[in-house]
Amino acid sequence: MFSIKRQALFLVLVAGVFLRGAFSVFALSPTPDLTLSPEASLSLTASESAEATAEAKEKEKEPPLTESTPEVKGRLESILEKQKLAPLSVTNFLKHAIRRSVKQGVPANTVVLVLLLPVIATVITFFRYILGISGFGIFTPVMISVAFTATGLETGLVLFLTVLLVANLSRLALKKIRVHFLPRMSLLLLFISLGVFALLYWGPRLSFSQVTTISIFPILIVILLSENFIEILIGKSPREAMQMTGLTLLVAVLGYFLLNWNYLQSFVLLHPETTVFLVLLANILLGRYSNLRLLEYRRFKSIFKS
Repeated sequence: MFSIKRQALFLVLVAGVFLRGAFSVFALSPTPDLTLSPEASLSLTASESAEATAEAKEKEKEPPLTESTPEVKGRLESILEKQKLAPLSVTNFLKHAIRRSVKQGVPANTVVLVLLLPVIATVITFFRYILGISGFGIFTPVMISVAFTATGLETGLVLFLTVLLVANLSRLALKKIRVHFLPRMSLLLLFISLGVFALLYWGPRLSFSQVTTISIFPILIVILLSENFIEILIGKSPREAMQMTGLTLLVAVLGYFLLNWNYLQSFVLLHPETTVFLVLLANILLGRYSNLRLLEYRRFKSIFKS
């Protein structure tokens, strides 16, 4: 009995010594410092600020005017709400018509685009008759500007140049095939479609993921306009064709910036009667202009000197 008590007491003493040693080791062991060093806190703050800046840029990035997103509709509709209308009359009937259309469900961005198209066409006419810059007519650069607005300028340029390159190479390849015009254009459309598909396929693989956001609308515009490119390439010399293509692209880029200019969007939306009057007046004056273009003065500089 006594030996059992002695054994139990011995075990208790051993356990106490063990626990005491364990507590002492735990107390002496260095505790992890949860406070960050100045360098670590600075890097963490920089990364957080970078993430916040990226999120702010994503929020500030406005969808294109061609999309009826809540951001675009809300911005344009708020512009309409801030303007107070006078009673219906001859001088403000378009303003009332725009507001009634928007209330009936017509997207405000669609109204802005419809009103901006003749403005862009007038600017292109000014470039043609006053400056002497000639391109692929009027409708082609206007439609390219709308396509750039839908895709973004960088993506739109890549799509435009891809279609133009494939169309030119296909035209050269189809010269050896003796077929009628319509089958030839159908084959051309086939090659262009395959070229656009190759762009959509290889774009993300080459770190150009913007092509994944291209809708069918701008693709159809650029593809259908390729027939005009081919006609120009056939009827002109390679130098003239390249010059006209470059000038068309320049005018289309200008149209893109005008379509996305918030001040111009607001002016057209708030003052549609003034916009229509200015477009009418500008085209009448341009239609009566009969002097030399500005670029033609440089062309005939030697004649003026003599």
